[in-house]
Amino acid sequence: MIWKRKQKHEPPPPAENRIDAIANCLQQEGKIDQLQAELEKFDPNSLGGVERESWYQLYGIVPFQQGNRSLAFERFQEGVRQCPDSALMLFSLGQEHEFRGAIDQMFECFDNALFPTVPAQYALAEARYAYLWGRTDKGWSYVESLMPVYFDLKILDTTFLHIRGLPFFQQSWAYLAAFSQLDGDFTMLNELTCIAEKECSYFDFEYLKAELDGFRSGDFSVLKEMLRSSIQESETSSFPCGYQAMRLNILLAQETEDTNEATRLLETLTLAPNDFPWLDDIRLLAKCEQASKVGNFEIEAQLRGEFMSRQPLLFEPDNAINFNLLKYQENLKHEFRQTRQRDG
Repeated sequence: MIWKRKQKHEPPPPAENRIDAIANCLQQEGKIDQLQAELEKFDPNSLGGVERESWYQLYGIVPFQQGNRSLAFERFQEGVRQCPDSALMLFSLGQEHEFRGAIDQMFECFDNALFPTVPAQYALAEARYAYLWGRTDKGWSYVESLMPVYFDLKILDTTFLHIRGLPFFQQSWAYLAAFSQLDGDFTMLNELTCIAEKECSYFDFEYLKAELDGFRSGDFSVLKEMLRSSIQESETSSFPCGYQAMRLNILLAQETEDTNEATRLLETLTLAPNDFPWLDDIRLLAKCEQASKVGNFEIEAQLRGEFMSRQPLLFEPDNAINFNLLKYQENLKHEFRQTRQRDG
């Protein structure tokens, strides 16, 4: 498979978008609650091009952010009717179909809202929904649309990618690793990794290959040593290392047959204030897995309920596989899907 971008002409510079300008101004002034009133000062039928698209998009986002999903659904439906070629509108409508449990309609929208017609983070969101509904093929295609950009740029430095609005290569790669693990086939991911190592720079491919070996074989020996080294280096430099430490301790807890030792590894790790707050939820998911492993299903059910209240969309597939919890999290998909059937 070839991950090369087709050549295309650069579009002309965009004209000023008054609708977006108003929204940005209100946001900066802390008056975003006035957005709907400002939008209603315009007749959308008098607008054209990107302003018309922005008006319908923002008009749907207002109730979405207020938690009124029924009204958001209605407005995004109208937006797609008025702007049928708008990938942003299709993405938003796809989200509302997902919320209502209309999964075929969701995929129909997402399939017509691929990167680069939507931002890169939207492509990952589409892949996350595909993961939640068991469509690894769809998830792969949504993330794969990002690969030509990485290979065209050839520089995978995190800052370099961030300022260009792109997810870190490691994150996109981990999504594909998750889909590969669920499918039991790492052939395409191995090919992609080899091409990236050959063509791209400013990236630690040895670390990536250690992860690939672990995800594929279940043997994380090399990765654990790399994590230990990374933790030591971070501590020496006074950088937060909770992410690496949690990964390491979860791997160690999963390997030990000593229940007390597993509990100690999971519960005694102290996170710093500048560590990711969601690492506590990762710890909770690992405790769920540990309770299941030892057959303490009452405790597992209690912990699962707590986890679902914190992470109702479960963990993104990249985070789930990075902490070796992807396979266990499969057990929670039914609980997630029940919320959609009820809401739909």
